[in-house]
Amino acid sequence: MSHKYHVFVCTQQRPEGHPRGCCTSRGGGAPFFDRLVELMNQRDLWNSGVSAAQSSCLGFCKFGPEMVVYPEGVWYRPEKVEDIDEIVQSHLVDGKPVERVRIYPTK
Repeated sequence: MSHKYHVFVCTQQRPEGHPRGCCTSRGGGAPFFDRLVELMNQRDLWNSGVSAAQSSCLGFCKFGPEMVVYPEGVWYRPEKVEDIDEIVQSHLVDGKPVERVRIYPTK
């Protein structure tokens, strides 16, 4: 089956004071990934062409925790776990990116 969407969520953890900085101090991405998987299971999105994976650093730590949805390359910075609910419904189910938590990262 081809992927309609493939979601990557950064769950990288770095030691305190790491030169690249880290979003771990802002809670990290693990709770967002956990909620994403929970919702994908509830809605059976795995069998609808949606896939999700934990990722190491996605490279834009100042924006983190962050996630990206391919193939469009839409980047998100969810601020609270409930934002994942909106991303799943609006983007992964309805095909409409969520501008409220969308980011346009540059290095």
